[in-house]
Amino acid sequence: MSAPRRPRRFTWIAAPMAAWGLHFAAVYSLQGLGCARGWSDVATRVAMGVATVLALAAVGWIGLRAWRRLREPGRADGAFAARLVAILSLLAAVAIGFTSLPMFLLLPCE
Repeated sequence: MSAPRRPRRFTWIAAPMAAWGLHFAAVYSLQGLGCARGWSDVATRVAMGVATVLALAAVGWIGLRAWRRLREPGRADGAFAARLVAILSLLAAVAIGFTSLPMFLLLPCE
């Protein structure tokens, strides 16, 4: 059985912030589409909620992968990148929370 391939470092390091950026664009695009097309507030909120759950799942998966990489015994190579990805995953999760906070506090088309 072969070991899983190590991802390229730059793309791995940038992955949590890319997930947050895609979430940011998706949520505000869905909000604009919902208002322009006359979607109900519930449908718009559900669509934005699904985008938020998907983004949090992606960031969680990336962070878990980095955490497991840190905890591998006898593997010191890539520890800095793994630690950085774990921290950026936490930061991206907080950023997703702040990005989606207006979704829960305000009506979509106000």
